[in-house]
Amino acid sequence: MMEVLKNTNIVAAVRNETDLTNCLQSSCKVVFLLSGTLLSLPDYVAALKKADKTVFVHMDLVEGLSNSKSSVDYIKNKTAADGIISTKQNILKYAKSLGFMTILRIFLLDSKTLDSLEKICCDASIDILEILPGIVLTIIPETVAWVKEKKMIIGGGLIKSREIVSKILQVGAQSVSTSDTELWNYTE
Repeated sequence: MMEVLKNTNIVAAVRNETDLTNCLQSSCKVVFLLSGTLLSLPDYVAALKKADKTVFVHMDLVEGLSNSKSSVDYIKNKTAADGIISTKQNILKYAKSLGFMTILRIFLLDSKTLDSLEKICCDASIDILEILPGIVLTIIPETVAWVKEKKMIIGGGLIKSREIVSKILQVGAQSVSTSDTELWNYTE
């Protein structure tokens, strides 16, 4: 499953039903589901899986889910999602124990958060780091270099052009997540 991500430059970040429809027709193989409700989630994931997509559900953004083990259990029992995205490491630890791929979403806003990356990189329950805003990766290339030795990095947030995608990939991120549907079929 991680192989899919190793061969993926662009991850589709789906924020609404229109995005979902566009994603189903895109060449993107990996999807971050950033919307939906408890009721719509199983159908959204099923449609994406039918289209041969690898699906990560963002626990913090689906209405009706909470940061609880029972919400992870719900995703496990009611969907065929491949992975979980969250800002909460304890939830990802539980998700990992159930066989999910895990993505910790980090907002890199200050040096304190930057300093915490070393500890985060030692956490075996986290497979991938999604760092927001993605453009920040271009100004910390030495940090990206040592983090990517331990964890796969995805840059996300505020990705609006092919030039930004290229810069983020050149500095060492594995992939870029974006809700900009114009970029979903872009290949580097």
